[in-house]
Amino acid sequence: MNPLQFETYDYVIAGGGTAGCVLANRLSADPSVKVLLLEAGGADDWFWIHVPVGYLRCIGNARTDWCYRIEPEAGLNGRSIGYARGKVLGGCSSINGMLCLRGQSNDYDEWARLTGDPRWSWKNVLPVFRRSEDHWRGADDLHGTGANGGWSASACVGMFWSASWRPHNRLAYRDARISIAATTSASAISR
Repeated sequence: MNPLQFETYDYVIAGGGTAGCVLANRLSADPSVKVLLLEAGGADDWFWIHVPVGYLRCIGNARTDWCYRIEPEAGLNGRSIGYARGKVLGGCSSINGMLCLRGQSNDYDEWARLTGDPRWSWKNVLPVFRRSEDHWRGADDLHGTGANGGWSASACVGMFWSASWRPHNRLAYRDARISIAATTSASAISR
């Protein structure tokens, strides 16, 4: 496309982070819709973005991180700390160490209680998480399969985490899963 030539779009999405990419993907599923996704950062084609330990090279690196800092905080003894924000297609999801943390079920239930909106409860958000997954072990009560463009936990990484955590933790992890029923689910991401 000629940069001086203007196109007409049905939707313009500013920001190619996680939410922007998901939104663009869903909107563009309709072939009659034209979507423009704008991202100020670069492509996510750097080697370190696709390696789980690569976050050590991505966070704090101007190539992939905006390198923001918070204002000095009294509670931090006047210090200012880095606030990593992805400067690449995929945003922070591309530089976060390939981890996905759903959060505590109790937190969702508390948000539902505080807002008076039952849609925030764990039982109502869990199906949304399950629909966005393609879990390597298949679907069960905590995980889903078949998501188009969804995240997935790889078998190799899953087994490593489970094997390395099992001896050091009193919680019972089932097989190669890193899941604690009704509290948290964490998985390494396989792209």
